[in-house]
Amino acid sequence: MLLALACLALAADPKPAPGGLVFVAHSTAPDVQVGSVAQLDPTFAVTLAEPAGSVAAGALVSLRRADRPRPAHPAGPHVRLANGDVLRLDSVSGGDARTAKLAVGLGRAKLLTVLSVPLTALSAVWFVDPPADAPPDPARYSWVDATKKQDTLLLRNGDVVRGTFERVSDTGSAVLFKPAGEKAARGYELPTLAALALDPSLALVKRPKGAFARVTFTDGSRVSCTDVASDGGKFTASAVTGGRVEVPLADVIAVDVMQGKAAYLSDLKPKAAKVEPFGAVAWPWAADRSAKGNRLRLKTVLGEETFDKGLGLHSKTTLTYDLGGKYRRFETTVGLDAATGRKGAVDVRVLVDGKEQAIDGLTGLTAAGVRVLGVDVTKAKELTLIVDFGPGGDVQDDVNLVDARLVE
Repeated sequence: MLLALACLALAADPKPAPGGLVFVAHSTAPDVQVGSVAQLDPTFAVTLAEPAGSVAAGALVSLRRADRPRPAHPAGPHVRLANGDVLRLDSVSGGDARTAKLAVGLGRAKLLTVLSVPLTALSAVWFVDPPADAPPDPARYSWVDATKKQDTLLLRNGDVVRGTFERVSDTGSAVLFKPAGEKAARGYELPTLAALALDPSLALVKRPKGAFARVTFTDGSRVSCTDVASDGGKFTASAVTGGRVEVPLADVIAVDVMQGKAAYLSDLKPKAAKVEPFGAVAWPWAADRSAKGNRLRLKTVLGEETFDKGLGLHSKTTLTYDLGGKYRRFETTVGLDAATGRKGAVDVRVLVDGKEQAIDGLTGLTAAGVRVLGVDVTKAKELTLIVDFGPGGDVQDDVNLVDARLVE
């Protein structure tokens, strides 16, 4: 039950140096390092050149291109996996009762890799360009009834078929799907299909026991990988779902280390959470989504960027996390959502053990300002984040704290 895939690393922050591909390395040390990648090995040890630098094995938090924004997810045909991975889809070449053979992109438009994807790993497949307002979570698609344990087909003529997805035909020309109430499966030709959404209760992608990387590619694909390696020219890795791929390093935007020395707030449960509406409507905070349920987007110096990890909050929201004295630094990038926060204005506060931290630029924060934070939390027991009302009440006060993490 494995999926063959590839992965690669690196993205942005400070000014790029002259020369080739330039990356920013975030590690357990408070200062970032910038340079070209000479070596990246499976222990996440990094050797940089031009200028020289290094990150010890196990200390890497993220490696990102210095001159390229994090791209949006693929807008055209694509595949979504149950672990949140997303891959640009070129074509379907076949399948059986356990797997589907898919030609997917991992970078350049013409760079394709054929994967044997286990059906249990699939969350959704778009055979056409999805609507611009399609939500990130397939369970929230307007044509899916998330209250029922079933698979759903959306046809290009707008019809919806609910039932059980069985397999992709041997030739990849059709999907075999058994409509609810019928005894046998029907063959639905791919040119008639818009999308397929799978029952999330049957989805399963096991996480590795140790550290692994979430790799972002230039085409917007995201893939979870282990055994990442690069010699500065090419990048190789093993997909968490199985298989290996080799791609040019130039096709990678970021390698974010998961289950390593950084804990993401979106993966932790706050010890206390309070939402106070300005009027009658309250917007709950969200993990790895904006307060409106969309992808996390900020307009940075590199342009509009789409992030996968972070918190989406609306004024007024207060979140408190138990640190237990085990972390040394809290870091995040804070800003108003690039789509739904353009006219917002908020006050953001960060408290460590009840003491507010003096951080410039967080009072009266607007869409014109994005702040990068690094707060010392050594031996601290508690972290509190507050997004408070600004001068306009709560109008478009959608704040994203992207890559919000606690570093050991």
